[in-house]
Amino acid sequence: MSTASPGRRHLPAAPAVGGPVVAGRYQIKDLLGRGTLAQVFRAADLEGGPDVAVKVAVDDSAKHFERISNEAAVLAALRHPSIVRFIGLGVVPGGTALAGRPFLLEELALGPSLSEAARTGRHHPDVIAGWARGLFEALAHLHGEDLVHRDIKPANLMLSGLRRSPVRIVDFGIVAAAGSPAEPGVSSGTVHYMSPEQASGGPVRPSWDVYAMGLVLLELLTGSKAFPGTAIESLVARTLRSPHVPDSLGPGWHDFLRSLTAMDSAERPTAAEAAGMAARLMPVPVDEADTPCRRMAVFPARRIRQLT
Repeated sequence: MSTASPGRRHLPAAPAVGGPVVAGRYQIKDLLGRGTLAQVFRAADLEGGPDVAVKVAVDDSAKHFERISNEAAVLAALRHPSIVRFIGLGVVPGGTALAGRPFLLEELALGPSLSEAARTGRHHPDVIAGWARGLFEALAHLHGEDLVHRDIKPANLMLSGLRRSPVRIVDFGIVAAAGSPAEPGVSSGTVHYMSPEQASGGPVRPSWDVYAMGLVLLELLTGSKAFPGTAIESLVARTLRSPHVPDSLGPGWHDFLRSLTAMDSAERPTAAEAAGMAARLMPVPVDEADTPCRRMAVFPARRIRQLT
């Protein structure tokens, strides 16, 4: 499971104000989230820059050093406004409860996750279409590097507060190369958003991320999970049927969501194609609308002289 997934393991509480300083300048402050593999803290830049996110492994084992190092390598290779930016990595210095653990520094997304946003209220389909376009463009960038996120879910999609990239993808801890085999005994992804083939343990495919994003969008639009229930109930349901997409969402959204969540992965669009489909669901800006002035013929100056 990803680091954003809740874990039962006891983890130390967040350090108080005045916590350890990592990378020589970032002072760890409040705890933002915790999971089975890592904790994420907010850290203040002592040199006056913006706050950052510090992802600290749950222990100092070789396995966790490898996980943090791999995630850092993935983030460092990506450059997209809808993907959190890599800053650095290192080891927490001695003298604190976190001492000796590997950490990852990354850009801090300022807003809540889409999981929190979904709980606090419904959002207009036009807004969600804009989110979908940016997120699918980010996935297309990731897939262009032959990588698959494998854990697309509302908790890993963060509102940024920025107009250009309003939502950003986080938590690249279980990214895998496209085509790589399933890891025996290793659970990847989050059950309620897995594609049927991911749940069955097949080779890693970019279409997994497309399907998962489809379920996220459907949940944002309807206010409920497509496959609720226990983990087993949810897994079994998706192998038997496609998610129900209400006709009330309109033909555009209906067709889009049905294609994203097709049971046959070959029938799903690529992330790049999905970004284009999402763009067509966005409202046309006023200055680009088919206004009377825009419909008027525009003649070059020479042609105007000829007409007069």
